[in-house]
Amino acid sequence: MATVPATQSFLAGEKVTAAKLIAAAKTPIDFLMNPPRVNAFLATGVVLPTATPTLIAFDNEAWDTDSMHSTTTSPSRITINTTGQYLVTFYARFPSNATGYRQLNLRLNSTGNAGLGGTLSTISAAAVSGDSTFVTRTFELTCNAGDHYELFAQQNSGSSLTLQTGQRVTGMEFRWLGIS
Repeated sequence: MATVPATQSFLAGEKVTAAKLIAAAKTPIDFLMNPPRVNAFLATGVVLPTATPTLIAFDNEAWDTDSMHSTTTSPSRITINTTGQYLVTFYARFPSNATGYRQLNLRLNSTGNAGLGGTLSTISAAAVSGDSTFVTRTFELTCNAGDHYELFAQQNSGSSLTLQTGQRVTGMEFRWLGIS
């Protein structure tokens, strides 16, 4: 868990020491230069049956500076360790198919169940014929330590589709912006 550095102040006439200067400037700057952030993505395709919300288990990471994701234990979850305001992005690329819609649903504390927890954001797009359908959303969100976030994908093409894989193709990102 990252600790947001406390602010330091100097008293009038106080001698500036290296330790106090590091605490006042270097430590907060170091934190801001590498804040809590995670990028978890899909490296192995997930099959989505038609008209069924499917939990996405992210099996790879580009970065994780605050132990927010595990590729082995509950890989569908991004768990917040440092309370604050976060920039949240989630996205998925569905293969070409002209029928129906493609949908992503970000849920809070759902423990892997599309009917539990709370919906934070749902976005849908019409299927694209002759090209993949990319669905994405970015927004700011106040997150509390201990909360976890999961992504569910759904489509209604009439047959199963396999999500496309890779960094920036199907995944989730959280980046700490500041104190809420």
